[in-house]
Amino acid sequence: MIRKVNGEFFRTVERVKKESREFSSTWDRIFGNPWKEVPKYSFASEGRRTGPVFSAEEYARLLKWQRIEPQPLMRSDKYVWWMFRDEFFRADDDLTALEVKALLYERLDKKERRIKKALANLAAGATPLEPPYAKREPIPEDVRVYVWRRDGGRCVKCGSQENLEFDHIIPLSKGGSNTARNIQLLCAKCNREKGADVA
Repeated sequence: MIRKVNGEFFRTVERVKKESREFSSTWDRIFGNPWKEVPKYSFASEGRRTGPVFSAEEYARLLKWQRIEPQPLMRSDKYVWWMFRDEFFRADDDLTALEVKALLYERLDKKERRIKKALANLAAGATPLEPPYAKREPIPEDVRVYVWRRDGGRCVKCGSQENLEFDHIIPLSKGGSNTARNIQLLCAKCNREKGADVA
């Protein structure tokens, strides 16, 4: 319905012939520059660009009023691009300026509530969410004993009895569990090799 977009204004200069009242003197009218430069402004967003549609006065007025009310900048068959409080938005074509303003205020209100809630959580000592496997539950003692006996106190890959580790066949990060079916004994060397293969 309405979303924030990137946009920017472009300034171009058109040369137009001066009117006779714009010359300061007869000398200037005869020997002076008959041209004056008139700045024009266009708006571009999402690969679309308006022609030089805003004069310098219109552009200044637009920048002033967009702080109070959403200002339409460009129109297509389906959308209208708006400027409000120095940000650009694209909305459905059938929305009025009042409806756009109401939706943007609602959006701002939601953002402010989320920030307040996040600050309150932070002040209360909440920590960022961690993945479920970040706080590992220890392997239960009965599972460790069972796996040790089942694997004969040896690495299941090379048969070594040194530097043995309990290894999760399916890592906890990939949905594995602390059950005997998912745990095996590996020596440190074989466990590192397996880790390199999984990554």
